[in-house]
Amino acid sequence: MSESPFTAGTIPADDISADAEQRRHRLFATADQLRLAGRGMEALHVLAAEIATSRSGERHRAHLLGRLAQTVALEQPTIALAGLREALNLRLDARSRSTVLALVATVAARTGHPDTDALLREAGTAHAASGDQSSARHLALGRAARSLAYGDLPGAQAVLAALDPDSWAARADASSIRAERVLVQLGLGRHQDARTATRRAPGEADVSSTGLTALNCLRMVAVGELPEAAALAVTALSSGSADLSSGVRALLVAVIGEVRYRRGEHDDARAILRTCLAEERWPDRTMWSLAFCVAVRDPALSAPAGLLTRIVADLHRSVRPLLPVPHVGPRLVRAAVATGDTLAARRVTELVELVSTRTPVPLWHALADQSRGLRDGDPDALRSAVDRLRTTAARPALADALLDLANSPRLRSGEARDAAYEAAALYARIGAPGDQATADRRCADLSATPRHRQSIDGPPGGGIGALTPAEERVAEMLAAGATKKEAARSLFVSFHTVDTQLRSIYHKLGINNRMQLARAWERTRR
Repeated sequence: MSESPFTAGTIPADDISADAEQRRHRLFATADQLRLAGRGMEALHVLAAEIATSRSGERHRAHLLGRLAQTVALEQPTIALAGLREALNLRLDARSRSTVLALVATVAARTGHPDTDALLREAGTAHAASGDQSSARHLALGRAARSLAYGDLPGAQAVLAALDPDSWAARADASSIRAERVLVQLGLGRHQDARTATRRAPGEADVSSTGLTALNCLRMVAVGELPEAAALAVTALSSGSADLSSGVRALLVAVIGEVRYRRGEHDDARAILRTCLAEERWPDRTMWSLAFCVAVRDPALSAPAGLLTRIVADLHRSVRPLLPVPHVGPRLVRAAVATGDTLAARRVTELVELVSTRTPVPLWHALADQSRGLRDGDPDALRSAVDRLRTTAARPALADALLDLANSPRLRSGEARDAAYEAAALYARIGAPGDQATADRRCADLSATPRHRQSIDGPPGGGIGALTPAEERVAEMLAAGATKKEAARSLFVSFHTVDTQLRSIYHKLGINNRMQLARAWERTRR
């Protein structure tokens, strides 16, 4: 059986003189300096010109093409595409030309460019004529990116499975291969596999490390490790690494903004997200799509910028921004319903349903149910979403779905109250006090209407009925005999939080000890 072009052995060694190797190092240093000075087009031209004129052998050509691909990955799409198209005007040999064509197709596929299919066909024809290993890898990456743009995660997974990032021939492209694989794992809900895959391999380049760090932050956001995600993203963003690409920076900004909103730190979230709202050019704005999806929850940012309209238009080119963080799709539907934009709600729901059809896993079935439930105000669809999300690790998505269910006007108050209570507890567990406060307010609204609890000794307006939902949960557990430590563990909050809430409970009820609390609580149950 013939060996796959993706896993073929090492590139044949050439006798490269020390002068040629030194020239390559000087060339790479020059390209890096140009890129860091904001002259990405010139950096790409320097590398492409050397590829066109070099006669130093196959290994030298492979190094040059690898550095060209890495530089493309660090630039904005407009610069990358312009630089690659300029390279095609040079007198490249057939194998180098097929690789550059594959790079163009890959950049186009990742941005949802309308010419993607034609570019992939052209790159495929060039590769068939040249048989070049480098063009084979980049053509595969382009085809995987196209599958991701259409929401076909199994298709992308199948293409990427043929690539071996650990082979010598693929080492310059290893970071791109690993990053796309992690994105597929996140989209499939295989968060533990994604966690393993984001660990940096020994000797791996910094450019790979920063990209995998950003994807690991997205994984943390998806599963509800919010404090850890924010800390890692802030560290990476403030590192000043020269290999922090615009795309990676955009993902880190989205992570920080997401966590700050969920914490209730809205001003801080707006401060970091405002910087991305000025990017209105397509396709460069596609790098910021996930950050836009974070900002859309905030009317103060989204309404003036017309963010929802912009996001929906870009999602019709590529659903890639929906894939790594599962609660993004339903959030867009929720924002559209809140503003009365029924067209946007319908279009986003259709896109989420499209992904669930092409990627038939419990996570996407749940997100499709949740999107339909929000669009149609259907509590049955929201119940189905909650049930399915319970089988996944996507805890923020589950908490959001529970709160959506609690907010459903067609739901019985008792069931809505239970959903709101569970949402509040889950938000507390994942470190989202801002969202927890929202769920607590919903609990209070639902608790105030159906029943009125008689006050015991205390000031007017005090009594059991004056407790917040969070305080009520603590009071119920402590009245039943639980210790403060047991209550904190059960409610997924700190011991200090329970202690503070207990003091507030004593003040509102006008009591001084646990025995009085037990009697007061028992009186409300009669």
